[in-house]
Amino acid sequence: MPFATTTRIEPKENSLIVCAGTVTCSSVSAMGSGFMVFKRFFNKNIHQNNISGGWQEALQHILDSYHGGQEEMPAYVRIAQQDSYLGGVATVPFIAGGTGLTFEKISTPAEKEKRFKEQYKRAVEEAVIDAKKLRRPLFLQPLGIGVYGWDAKEAAEIVVEAVCEADPNDEVELTIPIFNPSPGSANELFKETFTAEMAKRKRQPYL
Repeated sequence: MPFATTTRIEPKENSLIVCAGTVTCSSVSAMGSGFMVFKRFFNKNIHQNNISGGWQEALQHILDSYHGGQEEMPAYVRIAQQDSYLGGVATVPFIAGGTGLTFEKISTPAEKEKRFKEQYKRAVEEAVIDAKKLRRPLFLQPLGIGVYGWDAKEAAEIVVEAVCEADPNDEVELTIPIFNPSPGSANELFKETFTAEMAKRKRQPYL
C-alpha cells in the first residue's frame, strides 16, 4: 500500500473518502469539525444508491437507531457519492466518555479498553477492505484523536496494524490528511508515529 500524509485536503480522483462518524452527536447537522471534509465533498447530498433523502437522511437513520437503543453503530458504512468520489463513514468509540459502538455491558476498565481498541481497528479495516474491493484510492481521515480522546500515538499504531492486516499485499493507495500539524500537536504525533510504524513494515511513503 503506497501511502502519504498530506496537509492538502485534496483527495485523488476516484478516491473513497472516509471521515469520522459519531456516537455523541444525535443529528447529522450537529456533526462538527471531524466531519467538515465529508460535508464539503458530498455537499449535494447524493446517496451512493440514489436513495431518496440522500446520504444525510440515511446517516440520520443510523444515528437515530443507535441513540434509540435499536441498532448498534456500524464501524464503517459507505454512504455517499459525488463527482468521481465515493464517501464512507468510519466511527470509533468516544474513549474520553466511555461510549462504544455496541450496547454490550463491559464489566472492567481493562475489558472496555480492549473492546474499544477492537472497534477502532475494525472501522479502519472495513474501510481499507472496501477501497481494495472497489479498486479505489483511500483518503482516510485520522480518527478519534481530537475530542474523542484517543492518544495519537496509540491511534496511529492501531491504524497501521489494521491497514497492514487488511491489505497484506500492499495494493491500496492510501492518503491520510493531517490537519494543522503544529509541533507537539496530536496531528503531528499521529503523522510521525504512523510513518515510523509503516517503515517498520517496509512500507514507504510515495511523497
